[in-house]
Amino acid sequence: MPAIARRNLFQDKVKLGMALVGIVFSVGLVTLQFGLLLGTMYNASGIVDHAGCDVWVMQKSTRNLDLCDVMNERRYYQVAATPGVAWAERLIVQFTMWKLPDGRQENTSIVGLEPYSRLQLPWEMAEGRREDIWRCGGVIIDERERVRFGQPGRPLALNDQPEIHHHRARIVGFSRGVGSFTTSPYVFADYKRALDYAMMNQHQTKFVVLKAKPGITPEQLRDAVRARVPDLDAWTTAEFSFKTRWYWLYGTGMGLGVIFGASLGTLVGVVIVGQTMYSATMERLREYGTLKALGMNNFTLALIIVRQSLMAGILGYVLASIMAWYLGQRLPDLNVPVQVPPGLIGAMFFVTVGICVAASVTSVLKVFRLEPAIVFRS
Repeated sequence: MPAIARRNLFQDKVKLGMALVGIVFSVGLVTLQFGLLLGTMYNASGIVDHAGCDVWVMQKSTRNLDLCDVMNERRYYQVAATPGVAWAERLIVQFTMWKLPDGRQENTSIVGLEPYSRLQLPWEMAEGRREDIWRCGGVIIDERERVRFGQPGRPLALNDQPEIHHHRARIVGFSRGVGSFTTSPYVFADYKRALDYAMMNQHQTKFVVLKAKPGITPEQLRDAVRARVPDLDAWTTAEFSFKTRWYWLYGTGMGLGVIFGASLGTLVGVVIVGQTMYSATMERLREYGTLKALGMNNFTLALIIVRQSLMAGILGYVLASIMAWYLGQRLPDLNVPVQVPPGLIGAMFFVTVGICVAASVTSVLKVFRLEPAIVFRS
């Protein structure tokens, strides 16, 4: 059976090429669509996931990290006094405007960190030192934004001095892999300078982040904060990360759009491969009829067709995986939030098998209904 399937598959190389194009297109599209979904999820909650705290406290009804109302700074002292708190910090995340030397303006999201913050933000540096944001109005922006926020013909560089909401800043470093869900990149700055950049007064803040003492779980600390300040929201890092992702991906419809695109790519692959397999089956109806006349049963014939489809699928999967992995490495440099981890590539193997099996159904049904007497007809 494997020999028959292999000969059938490679006998017409044009049709094989058409099937491979369909599989590569479908599997590559689905992989990149889900890679885009993973990348946007990662960016949507990256600040929350990497901050290194256990509990986030904020105004009631806050739906995500980027859209949060201000609260009075005295709330910080109330929350910090909760039993079980190892340390507490204020944190600002607020949209503001960045003015470029040529007069253009870009939206940014300022992240204000207390002096020598315990938070692990930004979590990776490409150039410069994180500690320098607490000196001379220093700010850090992701390296992927250097061209967009630079001058014509000259990318953004260390020691450049942009203007953020009418206040002069100085570039002291570039982060790596720190993206946002929106088109507004995160800019890390000293807390007091961030208040000015964010158009907030000295008695306002956005978040209070907490670290639990040893022996205290995040859930226990969250419940203690809720009991102490019931008019505020308190969430563990995992809960707030989920809320932020859910809002951006499903509350805005973005996630459903990506899933629809992946589903459409799968359907295209099934149709193309199915049409190719069906055409190949129709061309060999007499051969299958001869095999039936010689005593081969329907199940064995179905295995030949499915094996033929799977062989084409595995070839297409290998080519699509190489393409998706390469694009997954290159597209983030162009500010496209795509992630193609090994786990996703592994999962796509089973998707490919499913596409090939589904594409074989019509061919298999045709052979099931085939009468052996066809070999005697002219």
